[in-house]
Amino acid sequence: MELAICPITPLGQKGGEYFFISASGELRRMKAEALETGRGVRALLSGFSTAIDAWCVKNFPQQDGGWSPREAGRWIIDQCNGRGVFDPDSADVRAVGVWRDDEGKAIAHCGNHLVQPQGRSLAPSEYRGKCIMIGAAPITPPDISLIDPEEVESLLLELKALWGWKRDVDADIFFGWVAAASLGGFPAWRSHLYVYGSRGSGKSKLMELVAGLLGEFGGNVLNDATEAGIRQSRNNQARPILIDEFEPDQGTRNGSKQDKMFALFRRMSGGEGGRVSRGGADHSAVSFRTLGAAYVTSINHIQLEPQDRSRFVMIDLGHLPTTSDPLQTMSRLAAFEKSVRALSSRLRGRILAKSGRWDKTHSVIAAAARAQGADARQADTAATILAGRDLALFGGDVDQGRLRDLLPILKELMRDAEDSGVSSEGDDALDFLLSTSLNLDHGFKRTIGELLMSAITQDKIKGVEDAGAALSRVGVYVLSKKDSVGVRLGRTTPVATLYAGTKWQNGAHVSALLKIEGVIRPDNPIRVWKNQQHRVILIPYDLILNTSSEGDDEFY
Repeated sequence: MELAICPITPLGQKGGEYFFISASGELRRMKAEALETGRGVRALLSGFSTAIDAWCVKNFPQQDGGWSPREAGRWIIDQCNGRGVFDPDSADVRAVGVWRDDEGKAIAHCGNHLVQPQGRSLAPSEYRGKCIMIGAAPITPPDISLIDPEEVESLLLELKALWGWKRDVDADIFFGWVAAASLGGFPAWRSHLYVYGSRGSGKSKLMELVAGLLGEFGGNVLNDATEAGIRQSRNNQARPILIDEFEPDQGTRNGSKQDKMFALFRRMSGGEGGRVSRGGADHSAVSFRTLGAAYVTSINHIQLEPQDRSRFVMIDLGHLPTTSDPLQTMSRLAAFEKSVRALSSRLRGRILAKSGRWDKTHSVIAAAARAQGADARQADTAATILAGRDLALFGGDVDQGRLRDLLPILKELMRDAEDSGVSSEGDDALDFLLSTSLNLDHGFKRTIGELLMSAITQDKIKGVEDAGAALSRVGVYVLSKKDSVGVRLGRTTPVATLYAGTKWQNGAHVSALLKIEGVIRPDNPIRVWKNQQHRVILIPYDLILNTSSEGDDEFY
């Protein structure tokens, strides 16, 4: 059989190195010296198939009937030179996962072949697009063959019955996340899932269930991960990440580790997933990219920052349902797990086959969420969950009837976002400022909030002769004529040093505080203290009085 396409895909050259996709589908780089002499070239082409062997003999023949690695190496140089300079750090390289192609359609990369929504399969080297599809270890592909919708409905019903969901809609939310996560990086917005609950709630068993539903596409469940480990092991992949026992940790080191993980999840949420560049051992930059949805579990959930909370859907899992026959329940659960594994590839195939209506379904549901009062980020997060559920359960475009049925779930998602208890970035920065303690004369310590309360209300505070003077020394001023508190701008001002070591350091406290409604930044410097003029932002008294503690025993 004659080979239809060239088994080597030349990409270009840079700094004396030549880049190409080998016959195995790997992204390879070789130096000019090796290619010119043919050293290592035979290993790139030999033994993969009789068709590739015949192609080599035809294009680089030798008198003995074999083929010349040296001529093949020189051919690779010529082809790469013709393509120009290639930058591997900025190239759109794609490995295992579900991606959005140049035409906006989903394509599932299964390691050694690609699967399109209509079921067509092709090798990575056959793909023609702006991105570079590289080969990887094969995983079980989605099965596009028809699946009985009743099987999917039965799966959801059994899911509802076997766990102690605290809200009626939680199982639907959970199932919607799984369905959306099976599309990897194809959705323009990926929502993350955080399931937490006490021991005995079945969190780990639920994680195993998700691993069964996603199959090899989800990879192994992790229970001790780092941002660097995920970034490197999932580089250029578009697939979900499953992390069990993601417990809050009081240690500074582990707290920092989890902060880095959340930063990675933020990058995974939108668009192309974000690209991280790190310095390599040879002083060259090394680029990493991963995208997809994350699912984490813990007994007590970590308090999420606003930018993270808007990307996560939270489920508080209750105790497992009580039963009069535990053995029967265990048998039922085992049977359910077995059926889930059997259904996995067909369910993923069903969702992939229906991915063509993802964008429209997501837009319709997001519009309904905005009508319920959601902001744009909340609407995107909720719509991703519910669009996944809709694709898994139904055929055809979402209609008004299905949309009405979704409203109870949508409203609960909106209520969850509103009642999450997460303050705004500005509120957090203000709380930090007010709770910061200052060392005063005679060994006294008082918080900025206490000092402001004293200066604003004119109530004396024990151990403090002049609260306004103490505040002015750190760049905070009580401006009675404006009914406001002035906070100095700048990266090196005294107030900026209070934020050192926080995310609001180097003057970032200003932009954070300006996010609070009512806080303003005058165009010109204003008189703040005893003939001093400074550029400040103005925080109304009301915000201080509502935030600061009242009735402190130290006041008299």
